[in-house]
Amino acid sequence: MSRKPLLLLVAVGLAVGVLVVWRLRPPRPTIPEQPPPPAVEVRKSALQADAEGDYVPGYRFSVGRFRFAGFSLRPEALVTFAQAASGTVQAAGCLEATITAVTIRLRCDYPRVGIVTIEGRFLTRLVTNRLDTPAVLAVVTVRAGSGEVLYSAQDSFVWQAGR
Repeated sequence: MSRKPLLLLVAVGLAVGVLVVWRLRPPRPTIPEQPPPPAVEVRKSALQADAEGDYVPGYRFSVGRFRFAGFSLRPEALVTFAQAASGTVQAAGCLEATITAVTIRLRCDYPRVGIVTIEGRFLTRLVTNRLDTPAVLAVVTVRAGSGEVLYSAQDSFVWQAGR
């Protein structure tokens, strides 16, 4: 046999072999490509320091004709007093407010009463809406314009959601 027919026979044999192997291999799975699972967003509980609402004292006290009604931190830091006779509630903004996840420091000027400072800490890190559970423990001090201390005591405060 000459060389050309032998090479042609080998080439045809190789081609047939490749076709047989290609046909005999297992089929690829036909599972459609699945999209990646959606990112699971972990729901973070709100920090008590970020909660909008009022902190109501466990103990009521008055300075002159005004009863201390509480304070709020969000959306802005305020102290609230109520007139003893009429019950009219009035709020005053706090010029100094340092609020962290752990502590509170407020300094508020309330012209009819004096300078109110509130220094305390959160008793619970995450928001609690249980009205019987104190959320803050703080010292409230009220000073007259002359610097005389009119009231100073530690108290616990419960949180009430914003109204």
